[in-house]
Amino acid sequence: MPATQFDRDSMARWYANEHFKTDPGIEAVYFLPSNSDDREIRLVEVNNLIADRTNESLEAIDFGVDRGMDSEHSLSVLDVTPAQWEQLRAGDASLPAGWSLEGQIRYEPR
Repeated sequence: MPATQFDRDSMARWYANEHFKTDPGIEAVYFLPSNSDDREIRLVEVNNLIADRTNESLEAIDFGVDRGMDSEHSLSVLDVTPAQWEQLRAGDASLPAGWSLEGQIRYEPR
């Protein structure tokens, strides 16, 4: 059976828009396509309504989507506070292993 065409960029934008609709604390979503599989979407969500956990390591939540189907892909979401985002940008905090800010795409609420 042929693999279903998967448009990772469009799906990342769609997920970002859906998350903006459901979480009023999200200020921006960053799609991090560098160093990832073509069916992997990595998002960093800057959220001003989550608790500041500055002393904890940052861990993304992996949502396997449509597993076992032609449209199978992974969605990993890392929620950070605005302060944590600034630490990441400054190099004072670390992204999950294998993630990179290089080539980031910023989405804002519409």
